[in-house]
Amino acid sequence: MSLWVLEYRYADMDARARMRPEHLAYMTRLHASGTVVYAGPIGDGGGAMVLLRCESEDDVRRVIAEDPYTAAGVGADHTIRLWNAVIGGEPAPA
Repeated sequence: MSLWVLEYRYADMDARARMRPEHLAYMTRLHASGTVVYAGPIGDGGGAMVLLRCESEDDVRRVIAEDPYTAAGVGADHTIRLWNAVIGGEPAPA
């Protein structure tokens, strides 16, 4: 299993607002299954980043294709990068 970084910008903010509940339900299911590690808007809120645990880039593309945001035209300029994490995990509480 590999880690993948997915970044995209929001192309249609009205569609984003309309589809957000369905998108969040989809991402929550993927988080519960271990596919989504982290997800959320970045920077000025004009886009998002998702850290995924998937076998292949094809699996990442399937996550994108099945996202309600994709069908509604919310996301654009998807960038997918394999990430080789060297240091990670949550630090132990002090």
